[in-house]
Amino acid sequence: MATPDERVRALVRDNVLKPAEGERLLATMSPRPARRGWQLALNPFERFGGGLAAAAGLGVAALSVAITRLSVRFDGFLDLHATSQAISFPAALLEQIVVWPLPALLFWAYARLLRRDVRFIDFLGMTGLARAPLALSGLLLGLLAAPVPATTPAALPSFTPGLVVALLAGVLCVVWFLTLLYQAFKSASGLRGAALIAGFVGLVIASEVVSKVALLRLG
Repeated sequence: MATPDERVRALVRDNVLKPAEGERLLATMSPRPARRGWQLALNPFERFGGGLAAAAGLGVAALSVAITRLSVRFDGFLDLHATSQAISFPAALLEQIVVWPLPALLFWAYARLLRRDVRFIDFLGMTGLARAPLALSGLLLGLLAAPVPATTPAALPSFTPGLVVALLAGVLCVVWFLTLLYQAFKSASGLRGAALIAGFVGLVIASEVVSKVALLRLG
């Protein structure tokens, strides 16, 4: 008689379950040791996905909109910077649409070309939840960086110890974001090998370019 693990793997093999769903189901069934906090922080998608991750992503987007009150803009898929003043609510909302659902659509479309069983909700959740480190970076930048003078909106923020800390934290947060995004893309798409790695690199670049162009056109 087949074990529960074998039955789940058979369902994945027969395309009844997608790989990410099978992995999450096995995680709840198998007596595995609890993941450490840092492991969960680098890959929460084995446990959480789909609608739950999308709801978390919505919370991250709402937090990011609130952070713009600290004169921080999220003006690209990978970008954020301090400005001379808080941006308007419609502009902040537009930025979140361009840097979250739009890239999620690109990731899903690529995976859909290679696998017919992928779900958009998984990619929406993965992209939104993975942006949590960028929201943290924006919060630190808004709290620690000296404001840009309103009389010189194109100038850089004052070079202070707080800004140095915010910039270093920003680099770490971008690395964290890309790590989360890769793990999420792997889980949501079920891709492996060259299709996964080359697709991920190309999609990150494409998402940055598309988000920049969209904000330039719509802003």
